[in-house]
Amino acid sequence: RVLYQSFRSSRCGYCNDETAVTAWMVGYSVPVGLYQELMNHGWQRLGTAFSVCSMPATCCPQYASRTDVTRFQLTASQRRTLRRVLRFVGGRCGPKPDKLSAAELDAEALAEAELSLAAAGPPDSRKARHLRWRRRLDRLRQRAASAESPDAELSRLLAESAARRLRRRQRNSAHSLADYARAFARLDPGRFQVRWLSPDSRELQDSLHDEYACYLTYQQSVHRDVDFDWSFRHFCDVMVSTCLAAERATGRGTYHVQYWLGDRLLGVDIVDVLADSASSMYFFYNPELLRLSPGSFSALHLLSRLSTWHLSFPQGPPMRYLYLGCYVPGNRKLAYKSGLRPFQLLCPETRRWFDFDTVCRGLLLANAGSKYARFAPPAADPAAAAALEASSAAAARDALKVRLPGPSGGLVQPKFVAVRDLPDGAFGRSTAAALDLLGQLAELVGPDAARQLAVVLEVALLLQGGG
Repeated sequence: RVLYQSFRSSRCGYCNDETAVTAWMVGYSVPVGLYQELMNHGWQRLGTAFSVCSMPATCCPQYASRTDVTRFQLTASQRRTLRRVLRFVGGRCGPKPDKLSAAELDAEALAEAELSLAAAGPPDSRKARHLRWRRRLDRLRQRAASAESPDAELSRLLAESAARRLRRRQRNSAHSLADYARAFARLDPGRFQVRWLSPDSRELQDSLHDEYACYLTYQQSVHRDVDFDWSFRHFCDVMVSTCLAAERATGRGTYHVQYWLGDRLLGVDIVDVLADSASSMYFFYNPELLRLSPGSFSALHLLSRLSTWHLSFPQGPPMRYLYLGCYVPGNRKLAYKSGLRPFQLLCPETRRWFDFDTVCRGLLLANAGSKYARFAPPAADPAAAAALEASSAAAARDALKVRLPGPSGGLVQPKFVAVRDLPDGAFGRSTAAALDLLGQLAELVGPDAARQLAVVLEVALLLQGGG
């Protein structure tokens, strides 16, 4: 069940203008499947409410973003971030790669030596790597020429050369995210600890005031928000309250991921774990840690944890995506998200996901002067595509269930009726406005989510032309 409110202007959290245009709906016990459908249509959760911006009207375009957990690869910059945090929390040991035994090294060297001759390429090749291999082989042949068995000596020299390369490659090998996860796991829990706490847990209730203090410091120092509501009640409403229906048996639900250094709270990432993905709803941290790139570190920790989530909860499917909230082009605070490759953005028109590096980056630059960029290619038949989209939106609207108002205009009938079955004049003189709002909502959530929604409209706002 949701309470829907149409688009209205408010203060933008990115440029501080009063030109952010956003639609809201308040949710009540939203199942994980419906939540994931809403995420795939650009909705973001804050407390018990979901919001989506109007891209043609809002000041700062907010693109929904995500990364693929199963195909994520660390970059050199992210490894530096992990090393900085590891040093900061006292783990100077760092990750250690698994070493090959002497027998394994000899076997690998012999196998690579057999490939050395082929690596020289055809005799007429002028490629640089082929020329380097030929020069190397010529030097080894000269050294082997004086031996009793030149061919056997050449094979031995090739194996020695390959073994040296393997040792050097192993010594300089790039550590994986799992290597760093093991390094953090070796730390003393009394020194550094990551806690995943559900909203109803006693441990979270005991640490809420620590979270509140960290949250206030973050808002004042990082966002410099002078008009912010600083009350503890507001913090609980937007950060602690959740509308996601938990499924604890499969590990699905809302978690507060707390990062502790001794008895000092470093930061909190509020995460919603869904059917086969998770969403980082909001992250705040101690501003003194800004040099450690805390946003990147927390995202990397989530990726590491989600990659092994199915081992802890085998009842559910493996995690596929981590949703990263909105991405605003040109915003430096959100720039780290594009480095979590493969990074994807949601097309605001077709509601399809596109790769940032191969598709979105160039289109964002090309459309820098426009309100937003469309990532999907233009339809071959625009008229047919528009007709299909209109038909789909009408079907989605008819599938919505809406609560009927009472005779006096108040919501007194606890009955939800599909839009297709609404009686004529169900909302009195506001019926046309109600149908317009329901059509708008159906277009914003898509047909799959529309079939699961039961909508409450505020009649008093309908009379004013709102939602």
